[in-house]
Amino acid sequence: MKKSKHPLSGLDLGRAGFSDRAPYRALAMAVALCCAAGSALAQQAAPAMTAAAPASEAAPAAAPQAPVGLQEYLQLVVRNQPRLAADRLQISAAQADSRTAAAFPNPTASYGSKPGEKLWGIEQPLPIFGQRRLRMENARKGEATARANVDVAVVATLGDAAQAFIDLLMAQQRLAVWKEAQEALNNAGRIVLGQIEAGARSRYDGARLNLQQAQMAMQVNQAQSDWLDAASHAAMLAALPHWEPRAAGSLQAVPVSQLPSEQALWEEARQRLPALVAAQAELDQLRHKIELERREALPTPSVSVARVRNRLDGNYNQIGVSMELPLFDRREGQIARAQVEAEQAQLRYDAALIEARTELQRALKQLKLRRDAVRAYEKQGLAQIAPLHQMAQDAYKLGQGSILELIDSLGSINEHRLEHLDLVKEMLLAEWQVRVASGTAWVTP
Repeated sequence: MKKSKHPLSGLDLGRAGFSDRAPYRALAMAVALCCAAGSALAQQAAPAMTAAAPASEAAPAAAPQAPVGLQEYLQLVVRNQPRLAADRLQISAAQADSRTAAAFPNPTASYGSKPGEKLWGIEQPLPIFGQRRLRMENARKGEATARANVDVAVVATLGDAAQAFIDLLMAQQRLAVWKEAQEALNNAGRIVLGQIEAGARSRYDGARLNLQQAQMAMQVNQAQSDWLDAASHAAMLAALPHWEPRAAGSLQAVPVSQLPSEQALWEEARQRLPALVAAQAELDQLRHKIELERREALPTPSVSVARVRNRLDGNYNQIGVSMELPLFDRREGQIARAQVEAEQAQLRYDAALIEARTELQRALKQLKLRRDAVRAYEKQGLAQIAPLHQMAQDAYKLGQGSILELIDSLGSINEHRLEHLDLVKEMLLAEWQVRVASGTAWVTP
């Protein structure tokens, strides 16, 4: 009789003691034991799988009607921005990897038949050398890495949002300055008109003033157009296209002495700066991957149980154990690659530390310079605006100044106020850079 080969080889456990009325009882019991063991091991990952369930996304926030501050605007961007929502899905993908790592290997069922004999069997891999535990731990570290990378993406997006908010605030202030300058020019026009009617001035002064008023109206329209562009950009970043945002914020320079010291800021930055947290999380995961690859090099044994029904020999069970022999492939390449990746991650973390410390020092120096410039300009420049305006009007009324001198003085006052806004904008940007460099730009809720 020709015998067919079967992948399940094993030891004869006895041919007596099995009733013909229950030929598959032993096989069913063995399968049940294998499945029960797999379920018990899978339950170890249940807490992690439950915690990894993705939270439902919050509904987009409605457009505020009142002016918003910087922090409120940043919250709108974080909540509404679709790109950030897409980045947050990286966490869900990492949680899915954790569920994959926690899964126990599936058993393999087999059936064989030849003349006079039939065989039913099941084979179950058993990762007894801790591979599954290390896979789960590596996957959890991958979740931490994904969360850190999402925080990096949030800060990058908030950098654009902060720039847009500051641009909007400055556009509002420039529009207000131009409108006030237009009002001052119109007030001067009434003085000029009164002088012309009294015969003290020629009609040339009126024509020259009318030309200046037309130019001023053009500047006001341009400032209003710039404000609309800034508002549209801010609304786009907040994913509220029909919103006309208005920014609220202080333009005053806060003393630098109120800031913590550089060393105190650095100690906090090392713990919460997203770039450093992400680099550290990546380093931890890749270091752990080395141990995982070493453990994966150990073979995984498989236990097999089969029920044989033979016409001559009767019914009996077979049990066998199979295991890969790591003679040629010992995962040396994978282990070496994991070691190189860990070294690269260490170098990236060291580079991130140097860049972060340098950036914090630079940001603090820039902030001090910008604040000093604003304070000096306010003390030496803006303080002279009101007296200069009054003196120009008095000189024109008394006949000691021409219309050109009056217009020039009004234009000079407006230029000084616009220059002050430029300095304030640089100061606000420097304040934001300090927040970014110290890791306080955003704290994930």
